[in-house]
Amino acid sequence: MDKRIKAILERDGSFDDTFYYGVKSTGIVCKPSCAAKIPLLKNVEIFSTLDEALNKGYRKCKICMKEKNKITIYRYSSPCGVLMLGSYGDSLCLCDWQVERHRNHVDNRLKRILHAEFEEGVSPMIEKAIRQLDEYFAGKRCEFDVPLLFVGTEFQKKVWNELLKVPFGQTISYGQMAAKIGMPKAVRAVANANGANSMSIFAPCHRVIGSDKSLTGYGGGLPAKEFLLKLEHVL
Repeated sequence: MDKRIKAILERDGSFDDTFYYGVKSTGIVCKPSCAAKIPLLKNVEIFSTLDEALNKGYRKCKICMKEKNKITIYRYSSPCGVLMLGSYGDSLCLCDWQVERHRNHVDNRLKRILHAEFEEGVSPMIEKAIRQLDEYFAGKRCEFDVPLLFVGTEFQKKVWNELLKVPFGQTISYGQMAAKIGMPKAVRAVANANGANSMSIFAPCHRVIGSDKSLTGYGGGLPAKEFLLKLEHVL
């Protein structure tokens, strides 16, 4: 079987932009990963480029070729590391450490769920986040009022919203957090959701520690977590 036909049947996104296929019965051109119903193979016409298909009279698929949204990103230099800030519409959707070992995973999650691409720049929401971060690191702010957009699974969002309830200057263990969301046996899942948090400081996962009071892990590194807890007079 032609590998391109196989890619269409399997909706293999790794072939996107390497070729396109037109559906003769509808006059639509699609990417291999298109989520629309797979057409009869007798109606499929393969093209090397999108322009080739458009020049033959095909129209862009509204499912796989709709215009992508934009996430504005900005690198903020904090006293304990560089943070990637991102805004989407009227909300902050990203505040994550540049050194985070899951950096690409977090970025890809945002792009996939929001159907968006990153564009460097500054937005009003990012400017507001910068002002509040500056005040926080200067010891002049204990709470934030930046609108947040959590992007993840329903369970992850449940955990991240619980983080918002942990006040400045206090800590909580993973076990305590699991109990608070009504899932006392889900300690490991809660820890994993904390690790996937893409809204550091605003959703303060640095305030979550081990049951033995150890700092455990942190996306920005343990020195950054220690810095933040000292800033909040916990250590």
